[in-house]
Amino acid sequence: MKTTLIYLNGGSINEDRLRDVINETQYIIAVDGGANMLSKQNIIPDVLIGDMDSIDKDVYRILKQNNTKVIIHPKEKDQTDSELAISYAIDRGFKEVIITGFVGDRFDHMIATINYLSKLLTKLKVKIINNNEDIYFVTNSLQFNGKINDEVSIIPLHADAEGVMTNGLQYELNHEILQLSSTRGISNVINNPTVSILLEKGVVMVVHRHF
Repeated sequence: MKTTLIYLNGGSINEDRLRDVINETQYIIAVDGGANMLSKQNIIPDVLIGDMDSIDKDVYRILKQNNTKVIIHPKEKDQTDSELAISYAIDRGFKEVIITGFVGDRFDHMIATINYLSKLLTKLKVKIINNNEDIYFVTNSLQFNGKINDEVSIIPLHADAEGVMTNGLQYELNHEILQLSSTRGISNVINNPTVSILLEKGVVMVVHRHF
């Protein structure tokens, strides 16, 4: 499966974690000021996308010198730079994206991007990472590994999630409904190194918080 890393302009990630992610991907997309974060770790992206309102001039110059493809969009547009980068990845045939630099000080951008991503799951596998969290979007099933006492939250998106089943968590769900209007799925705890989550209807966002 072709996988790309998309680095947004929402914050940094430590070097070891970033290197691990890069080893899983075949392509790197920097979104505007996300290139500044990559530059601090001497990483050159394959493409730079955005309206270029937050990238450092020196970083931009270095990327041009290293033949990074640059796609400039106008500042006045109907999509965020994040949406444009994700659309670019889909158009290039990538089936999986790993997104970092996601959690910043623009809450409106984060919520809008989550809503956008949750509508793409029939054609795109999505994972968001930061220093201590992995975030997944699930329409049917998910399995991942974690450590005992790591926290897991299961959050329904758009509507109630039905037929939710879990294995490997302290508070198991067995063909249950997670209501959109409830916080019931927050802060479960891993008690088995392998966690499985299944659902019959709906979309959930799974947040694995590791320490």
